[in-house]
Amino acid sequence: MKLIKDKDPIFFTDEYDVVLLGTSTACSLASGFQGKLARKYPYVDAENDKQPYRDNRRLGTRLTLKEEGKPIISLMYVSKYNDSRNVTIDYEALTNCLTTANAEFKGKKVITTIVGSTKVDGNGEREKCLEILEKCTKDLDIDVYDYEQLTYSEEVAKVIRPLSDKWIKEKIRTTKKQRIEERQKLLKENYLNKVNYGGETY
Repeated sequence: MKLIKDKDPIFFTDEYDVVLLGTSTACSLASGFQGKLARKYPYVDAENDKQPYRDNRRLGTRLTLKEEGKPIISLMYVSKYNDSRNVTIDYEALTNCLTTANAEFKGKKVITTIVGSTKVDGNGEREKCLEILEKCTKDLDIDVYDYEQLTYSEEVAKVIRPLSDKWIKEKIRTTKKQRIEERQKLLKENYLNKVNYGGETY
């Protein structure tokens, strides 16, 4: 297992055979790595949306998706919502998901994060999640990206603010249309663009 610090894995997923993605049983791929992955590969979100909402019987199971020319993406249901706002890791579910992934993807080049340890996928103890990852993925050629995952609104602010600051500092005059287009381009490049499913924009 190789730990890669302070790099966003979304820009490297196509270099791998498999993406292991931790998520909750609430079928929401909105923020952090999971939100960006849903925008980069829209079919992932479409398939996840077909799963039963907040069905905790899915804890410890995986949904594996294969698309021609893309890495295999395996959603691991490792957390649930105990109340309306806070997602909570289930360590047994994390162990089960990683153990079955280890068997299925033996010898493959795999990318993931410290699954279950962030505010978007479980709020678990970082060291405990890392320990489970290391113990359960011994047969994988796995890179684990260790970076701060942000909510969608935090990510948007982080990407857009420098652009707005530049316009103000350098007194750049732009039209409203130009500002919107530049912001949209920047968001799309960072996999933060709005996505349209079935006539609804998310």
